[in-house]
Amino acid sequence: MIKAAIFMCAVGVNFAPTIKEPIVIETQADETNLDWDNFVNAVIYVESKGEDSAINLRENAVGCLQIRPIMVREVNRVLQCNEINIEYSLNDRWIREKSIEMFEIMAEQVECCEGLTQLEFFEVVARKWNGGHRGHKKLSTKKYWKKIKQKLLLSR
Repeated sequence: MIKAAIFMCAVGVNFAPTIKEPIVIETQADETNLDWDNFVNAVIYVESKGEDSAINLRENAVGCLQIRPIMVREVNRVLQCNEINIEYSLNDRWIREKSIEMFEIMAEQVECCEGLTQLEFFEVVARKWNGGHRGHKKLSTKKYWKKIKQKLLLSR
């Protein structure tokens, strides 16, 4: 099983306002026995080398997860669509905990987890994080996933 985010964009699902008790998504067993926290840490490392104060001026991306303004808007749209009374600001990108919450909200939008191994699910999440809604299908995100996978497997 994979520990994932607490938000699900589906009709009729009850939503919790914070990420204190993560939901569990069942996937096929994976021989690598990876966990969600290690995956998130691998993404953080690839995005910023773990630096909360990282800035990419070219992309207007900041924080440990290099979040751009458009991602903050998308997270807020998802929350609003699910009638969750939380709104993130651009300044929240600098706060590790809030950046991880935004990452997990977007990860929860992945609708393809049934039948996937943990590693396959992590790949879809990572590539969508890097390349947008169809990022998991873009060749340009394979190099990004390779970096995360390498860091993830080294951290076991």
